[in-house]
Amino acid sequence: MRIALINPPTSREQLYGNWDLSSVDTYSPPLGLLYMAAYLREHGHELSVVDFPATKTTYGKTLDSICEFDPDIVGLSAMTINIFNANQIAVDLRKRATRAEVVIGGAHFTAVPVESLERFPEIDCGVMGEGEITLQELAKAIEEGADRGTVDGLVWRNEDGEIVVNRPRELIQDLDELPYPAWDLLPDFPDSYPHSPLEVKRLPAASIITSRGCPHQCTFCDRSVFGSRVRHHGADYTIGMIRHLKDEYRVKDFMILDDNFLLDKQKLDRICNVVVSERMDLKWYCLSHVKFMTEDRLQAVKAAGCWVMEVGIESGCERVLKHLKRNTKKEKIATAIKTAKDLGIKVKGNFIFGLPTETKESLEETIEFAKSIDISLFQQNFLTVFPGCEIALDAEKYGFLESDWDRLSLWQITFVPFGLSKDDLLRASKKAYREFYLRPRIMFEILLSITSPRAFRSAFSALTAFTKSLVRRS
Repeated sequence: MRIALINPPTSREQLYGNWDLSSVDTYSPPLGLLYMAAYLREHGHELSVVDFPATKTTYGKTLDSICEFDPDIVGLSAMTINIFNANQIAVDLRKRATRAEVVIGGAHFTAVPVESLERFPEIDCGVMGEGEITLQELAKAIEEGADRGTVDGLVWRNEDGEIVVNRPRELIQDLDELPYPAWDLLPDFPDSYPHSPLEVKRLPAASIITSRGCPHQCTFCDRSVFGSRVRHHGADYTIGMIRHLKDEYRVKDFMILDDNFLLDKQKLDRICNVVVSERMDLKWYCLSHVKFMTEDRLQAVKAAGCWVMEVGIESGCERVLKHLKRNTKKEKIATAIKTAKDLGIKVKGNFIFGLPTETKESLEETIEFAKSIDISLFQQNFLTVFPGCEIALDAEKYGFLESDWDRLSLWQITFVPFGLSKDDLLRASKKAYREFYLRPRIMFEILLSITSPRAFRSAFSALTAFTKSLVRRS
């Protein structure tokens, strides 16, 4: 069968609201779709991947190219913020009289499958959870005219138009059975995917994922797709994937997007030892949790080329952290970050403003904490109550909630705790960015990181956006 997998567009207005961050956009390839494409191709299907955020042609011409491919199945993967854009693609393809079965998947659909199909009648069915096996079995059922009720993980409409929810699909236990993502289906990969020079030292660069799932229970996070039990690609699989990207695409830098790359020490040591022994000369970025930022792990990743690490800190208030089920203490956070910095690894700290039980005092405490610890980069978003996360169960007990799906962006204020206003959150955000970045030590450190014309252009764009954001009124 011919299958087109589509990553829908997301407008800058949807993502950022009034924040002027258009000049510093970066894109990562849709790795979930690329895994599915590789798996389906391995099972004999003909694949096309359309990544709207990275396309250089117009929306209409891109739709024309999808129709020219003449797919039997169109698979859409959507987040909450672009679920309406995904539906619009389905509507526009119907206008072009496409014969394709339109399927949707992703975190949003997995969280609210029935409501999604009720709201979007142009979409035929959807996939809950991991999509590789479910989409393959659906394609087989369509080919053979078989009963869709036997396809685990599928939500569909029967002949009477009733929505049927099949039993959930078991998670894939051995991720190494999956082929490498089908990067070859992306035009101009990796050059068409810009990365921030504050997180990537050299080009070409590429993003990879070496595990699925997260063991932590943070109440603001939805784990419905990959679950709470972490499943890993093996060290040898991961090393092979790195070699493949180096050999086939000249990739020199990597962004490792696992929720916590430092989690499995045995796997981590094996990968780092091979990178060092084979003199791969890599530079890379990863995400971690402060609990696993031990000195031995940090020494291993530093030797293998890790130079910047992203860490979710979220708040500088112990009460708020406890409510989030972060199960971390401020002292532990500060110690882990200092250990990384002493070893020469920069840390990007992520914070969330407007959390349940937040007050003006806790916001101020967070700002002061961010300045007191040795992070090199500060990133702040606003709490977004996504469908499927634990906070969504009782968010209205703690504040005023925005429920429009197409406004649920981390950069927009869509939840306001009782006792605060949107203006309070916006003022705190401006103050945090201003007081963190307008310090000589931070400014000097950023200047030292500008080592190429591209880095200079990006830094100038970021400075322009930063200045506009600080003076904006809403």
